[in-house]
Amino acid sequence: MKAIVLAGGHATRLWPITRNRAKPLLPLGEKPIIEFIVEEIENEVDEVLISTNKKYADDFRRYLDEYGHENARVVVESQGSEEEKPGTIGAIINLLEKEDIEDDLLVVGGDNYQSFDGADFLEFCRSKDSPCNAVFDVKEKEVASQLGVVDVDGDRITGFEEKPEEPPSTLGSIAWYFFPQQDLELFQRYENHFRDTDVPAERYLDEPGRLIEWAHRETDMYAFSFEGEWFDIGTPEGYLRANAVVTDGNRIDGEVRDSEIRKNCVIHQDAEVKDSVIEDTVVFPEASVEDSELRNTIVDRSAEVSDTDLNDGLVGEHSQI
Repeated sequence: MKAIVLAGGHATRLWPITRNRAKPLLPLGEKPIIEFIVEEIENEVDEVLISTNKKYADDFRRYLDEYGHENARVVVESQGSEEEKPGTIGAIINLLEKEDIEDDLLVVGGDNYQSFDGADFLEFCRSKDSPCNAVFDVKEKEVASQLGVVDVDGDRITGFEEKPEEPPSTLGSIAWYFFPQQDLELFQRYENHFRDTDVPAERYLDEPGRLIEWAHRETDMYAFSFEGEWFDIGTPEGYLRANAVVTDGNRIDGEVRDSEIRKNCVIHQDAEVKDSVIEDTVVFPEASVEDSELRNTIVDRSAEVSDTDLNDGLVGEHSQI
């Protein structure tokens, strides 16, 4: 089995934090987001392919070297900017052709955090020997409207709608997909089908859910449902909430002086917080916060925040406020 970890986006919703940094390499607690994923799958597959763009390829190579993942490597998408991006499905199709993959395939989004065991997901998939998708009850229809919404009969997928304006349920598709070798042809059939329609390529070659929306009518597909935690780390809120869960409240590795550190804070090594009150906040390495109150805020590396009251803030690298 091969695994593709999707890590080619430019993460504009988290700018300026991700303006020059790949989102899957953001720290989540003490290690990068992507490390949680690779740890889950590396012993279950023959090879992990990290699909990214040219801008971030060397960053991911350094990550693999640092964490010693011998059965993982970086594959570069043929694009350099968000405007030129082939879309997530387009990138997978290109990679299947480029790597001549003829194995069972696991596809995972590189910017998600979930509480289920990857081995449990793959055991479920192997038992079905059909395409599978992990699904999670997000509880709120507003959240579901940003995902693919799934209908099921038992564990068989009977309906799928990508990002509906009026979600019929709150059962959301997350970026864990399995395709047995005999079903890899679905990707090419999907592309061929839409190429002959008036649907723009940037639409049908983008979100993986578009493929599931089409393919569940072409073949049996199954839903792996789980309870626990799942976060889309594409938003500041999701990133902060995921940090709170991973650290079980607070993680203080930097220097704190004369400050009140309330719930859900991460202060990284070589960061400094002085004479301040912070809550639901992440302070990156070498950043400093002084005489300030911060809530729901991310302070990037080497930024300086002084004499500031900030709520829902994103403070970019080397910024001074």
